[in-house]
Amino acid sequence: MNKIFKKVFNRSRGVFVAVSEAMTAASQTGGKLAIVVLGSLALHTSALALTTFNGDTATTQFPQDEGPRLADSVIVNGNLVHHPNSDGWFLVAVTDRHYGYADNTLTVNGNFSTDQDSSFTVSHNRKSGDEVRGKLFVNGNAFINGTLTNGSISDYHDGSIDTYIKIRDTLTVGTTGFFGDDSRAVRIKSTVEVGSLVNHGTVSFANGGTAYSTYGSVTNYGNFQQPSNNTVRVNGSFIQHSGLLNTTAPEIIVGGTGSMMSIGGSLILNGGSLSGPASLRQKANEFRINGGNFALNVLNKENGSFVNAGTFSVSNFNQSNGTTSNSGNLTIGNANLYGSLTNTGTLSLTGTVTSRGNLTSSGTLNNRGSWTETAHYAISGNLNNSGAVNFQNGFVFASNGRLNSSGTLQTNNAANIFDSLGRQGQTALSTVSLEAVLPEETKTALTDLFRHYVPGTVAQSLIDHASFTGGKVIVTGVNLTATQRDDLVQAFKAKFFLLFPNVSTSAVSQQC
Repeated sequence: MNKIFKKVFNRSRGVFVAVSEAMTAASQTGGKLAIVVLGSLALHTSALALTTFNGDTATTQFPQDEGPRLADSVIVNGNLVHHPNSDGWFLVAVTDRHYGYADNTLTVNGNFSTDQDSSFTVSHNRKSGDEVRGKLFVNGNAFINGTLTNGSISDYHDGSIDTYIKIRDTLTVGTTGFFGDDSRAVRIKSTVEVGSLVNHGTVSFANGGTAYSTYGSVTNYGNFQQPSNNTVRVNGSFIQHSGLLNTTAPEIIVGGTGSMMSIGGSLILNGGSLSGPASLRQKANEFRINGGNFALNVLNKENGSFVNAGTFSVSNFNQSNGTTSNSGNLTIGNANLYGSLTNTGTLSLTGTVTSRGNLTSSGTLNNRGSWTETAHYAISGNLNNSGAVNFQNGFVFASNGRLNSSGTLQTNNAANIFDSLGRQGQTALSTVSLEAVLPEETKTALTDLFRHYVPGTVAQSLIDHASFTGGKVIVTGVNLTATQRDDLVQAFKAKFFLLFPNVSTSAVSQQC
């Protein structure tokens, strides 16, 4: 036997509930009220929901008024599809000077999809001074091949909009799809929650109003836009295979929160392009570039790992901890390096860089700026120096190390340049020769020469691993006379000048 229900207002709960027609007014206040829940998920269902559809449904089956707009809140216990109609669009909540459905909720307890060339809007305001509150809950997956906008306002109206969209599982935006809002909606406020986003089309919220968007993870092949009034939080990883990540946030945070664009997991760029952010702050996890060409003004790396296998340039790189590894092309302007930086590709330094024994390169290291190494450094791979390198604790060549310098090379270890700076102290006459057939005064004069200074030779490791095509070499931490300095310059040039005639006559300088 069919039971008939009616809608009454429960004063204690402050909501409308469905009760039996047989219940009297007295029983509503004096007895226990039997509540019948309309829909399978009361948590995301408006108390005013009157219509329920069981099974797969199309929006054309909904109660509508004056065209494709909901006349009331709706629950769909199944899948919902929106096809293009004669008007090309559909509205969940809307107000007009002639009618008002300002607080409608559409709950889909299944999957939701919009076809190509269709337009689906959650909230639309056509009445000045009013507020529209539309809500869309999808407790499954969503597929957007047309347009899904959270709100829009006509050019000639200024009413406000408050919209809530929640998609529990995966939202897939097709190549012809758009997920966002109308740029004219300057009085729009929206909250968006998506389990995971796979974008092939365009995603753009809060062009004119404000929005808070939360995603479990993002996989981007299309155009992901983050306008200035949209706070984006990705709890997991943001992976870009192609397309564009465009943000107006001054800083992207990876591995934490605190910015209008924050990624709690890892940021992985496999291709595409990155536009907008002046800086990126990595607090933890991984920032990885597997391909493509990217650039940033500032990279502040507090921890975690940065891996570059593509082409990446950064004007200011501040690494306080963590690791950086490069197997692609990495260009760094100014840098203050703690943690570690390992290069197996091509690393170019163009500004002022300070490292502390934590920069190792077995690939190609191009220094065109001013690089200061505070620890003893092992040259491995190719070091091409056209700027200034200051090895404050000397250097050594690995078996595969090669130095090509046309700039300034500075070291505080004279042994890097010369095998010997001579011997000082008392030297016996036999130093000249026990068999010498020379007058005693000549032997004495030669002994005095050996006693004070005997020029050394250029270090053999430098001969084997280095070439100089210009610039100069500075040796600090030694005390030499002008004559000794000149002799060392001559010894250095004797080894390198014949092979490299462009070496400056001031190739070696003394600094005490």
